[in-house]
Amino acid sequence: MKKSARILVSLMSLLVFMTCLPCVAAADKQMDPPPMAEGTAYLDMQNGIEINLHETAGTSSSLIKQWNCAIGENSNRKVSISGETITYEAVDYLDVEVFLQCWNGSDWVNVTSRIYKNRDSFYVSGSDFITVSKGYSYRCKAIHTARTAGSNDHIKTSVSNAIMIQ
Repeated sequence: MKKSARILVSLMSLLVFMTCLPCVAAADKQMDPPPMAEGTAYLDMQNGIEINLHETAGTSSSLIKQWNCAIGENSNRKVSISGETITYEAVDYLDVEVFLQCWNGSDWVNVTSRIYKNRDSFYVSGSDFITVSKGYSYRCKAIHTARTAGSNDHIKTSVSNAIMIQ
C-alpha cells in the first residue's frame, strides 16, 4: 500500500512539474509589450511624463478636437495617470475614462480606472496617483466621450507608451 501511495505522489508531482514548465518558458519569450500604435508622443520634462496627443485637423464631423492620456513614474512605486478631452465647442456631456493597464506577458490587463466628467463645457481632465508593483510594464489608456442633445456619442481612444517600474 505504501509503495502505491509513493508512486501516486511521484506521478502527481511529475504532472504538476510538466504542466508548469511550459508556462515559465512562455513568459520569458513574451516579456516586452508592443510599442504604441497611434498618436504623437511628447515628453513633458517639467513633470516627467510622456503625453500621447491626438488631434483632428480643421473642422470635423467629430465633436472631439483633441484627446490625450499620459503616464509618469513617481517615487515609491507610484505612477500618475491622466487624461484630457477638448471639444470644438461646449457640449452637453463630456468625459474621459482613464485606465491603468499592466502587461502580463501576452496582453494588456486593466488594473484600475478613473472617470472624470463635465457638463455644458468644452474641456475635461483628471489625474490620479496609483501604487503599482515593481518589475512590470504599465501604460495608460483613455476613452474620451462627447455628447450633445440629439446626437450619438462621439468616442475616441488614446494609449500611452509603456513604462517599466524597476
